[in-house]
Amino acid sequence: MKEEAKILVIYVGIAGIRSEDIDTFVHKVCNKIIPATFKGEIIIIPIQSPYTKVDCINPKYITNKELIKEHTEMMINLQNELQNQLELLKNNKNE
Repeated sequence: MKEEAKILVIYVGIAGIRSEDIDTFVHKVCNKIIPATFKGEIIIIPIQSPYTKVDCINPKYITNKELIKEHTEMMINLQNELQNQLELLKNNKNE
């Protein structure tokens, strides 16, 4: 039986972290909590909170192929936008 790839969403609390340290902090937190055996998509979202939260989404409950395609595109766009925002934060701090 083939195991469905899951989506791990990690909301990393960055409240109180200096903007220039956010990227390093997020990577350190994620490296500590992502299981080495995890197979699937990982989405990392920095949030203005003192708390970090992890959600696991199991796509096997989504059966409509168009919905799966739409969801995948949205997740890719979200990850790209988050990376852009991190770069903007870094660039603004360096100016």
